[in-house]
Amino acid sequence: MTIARHEPAPYAEATDPAYAERAAETFTLRKAGPGLLVLSGPCPRCAAPLEVPLPHMVFRGLDGILALFRPSQPRPVSDVRDEPVVCACEEHHPDRPEGRKGCGAYWVLRISGSDA
Repeated sequence: MTIARHEPAPYAEATDPAYAERAAETFTLRKAGPGLLVLSGPCPRCAAPLEVPLPHMVFRGLDGILALFRPSQPRPVSDVRDEPVVCACEEHHPDRPEGRKGCGAYWVLRISGSDA
């Protein structure tokens, strides 16, 4: 039996609406300390594990991660935050510029909550 090796995705600064959709389905949110929440999940492009600190974010009604990303009813503008996320993995990606991290993927997650 042969095991197929997966070649890493080459570095490419790119976004796609599907990245945010996949991240909303797979990322979790946890409280890491006073005034600090952390988004965790696999990069939607290269699947590397990511942790994205969100300092000064406090959420009301943590009734499920999807409820935070996709509220079922409109919320006041002050209760929604668009959080830019960039893959900053340590995995090897061919053609990555010197001094950079990640695969180049970026997206925006709409998060419901209020700033601390």
